[in-house]
Amino acid sequence: RGCDVRADAPGTQVLMEASVDAGGDEQLGDRVVWHGILGARERWEPPAVAASSSVDARPGYRAHTASEYLDTPEVLAAKAAMLAEIWCRGGGDTVVYTGAGLSTAAGIGDYASKAKGSVAPHKSAGIASGSRLSLKPTLAHHTLAAFGEKGLIGNWVQQNHDRLAQKAGFPQSRLNEIHGAWGDNKNPVKMMDDTLRPDLLNWLLSWAGRAKLCVALGTSLCGMNADQIPEIVAERFRQGHGQGLVIIGLQRTCYDEMASLRVWGLCDDVLALVAKELKCRVPDSKVAQRGATWDVRHPRLAYNTPTRSSKDPL
Repeated sequence: RGCDVRADAPGTQVLMEASVDAGGDEQLGDRVVWHGILGARERWEPPAVAASSSVDARPGYRAHTASEYLDTPEVLAAKAAMLAEIWCRGGGDTVVYTGAGLSTAAGIGDYASKAKGSVAPHKSAGIASGSRLSLKPTLAHHTLAAFGEKGLIGNWVQQNHDRLAQKAGFPQSRLNEIHGAWGDNKNPVKMMDDTLRPDLLNWLLSWAGRAKLCVALGTSLCGMNADQIPEIVAERFRQGHGQGLVIIGLQRTCYDEMASLRVWGLCDDVLALVAKELKCRVPDSKVAQRGATWDVRHPRLAYNTPTRSSKDPL
């Protein structure tokens, strides 16, 4: 398919009107929660419970339990096709917003995967992390870097500290490590109650006002200051503008009802399907070489983030 979206493809408002025209179906609300505003009209079956838990994923924050869900293979493939079309419409005005779930396949543990029998890669496969400074990018990191090369990502708001985005070859100039990073003396790792660096927060808010699409991957969306970007983009979609918020992950979030599309799955699995729809080679050899060069030039992840402005990247 690639990004050959037809000139007469339905616009956001048309899709929104069609998605909510369910003839008074009392189950519409449930379908929106499981599939998003656009997915609700598809009559897809709900995701299956992959791991059940009564424990809060993030106690004290806006979060559901740590239960995990997976779409069926058929539904996941259909959602990947829909996401590819949505992503093409977002184009370079797309922001990706990533959390710990993006890096669990690299062996980095997370806080929210508490369910017994969790399908999160570091739990189910028992992946050991080794030195956090020598970790390798996952398939999802390489896919996002390849999408960026194709002009499908304008800005990457990274909540993780691992610098795997740079190792995958994504340009530092379009990466907002909003919660700090390992090896960064000017933007050190932030604790939960720390203040965000003002220029990075302003940069985030500038993109929140500009983005047509926000794709959130592996994040709990539990009320962090940086969650303003998915919330603002989702609200703008509900008013008939842009492509809205797409959420990819295993656990429920408080933003599911606002999502234009909700996908239940592992980041690697979902992005592999989207890349196939977009005919995007992963890893992109040129991009991967850029990442390998960054790794060599920044031993122990040493890089100090310069001051950003709302106009970055130039």
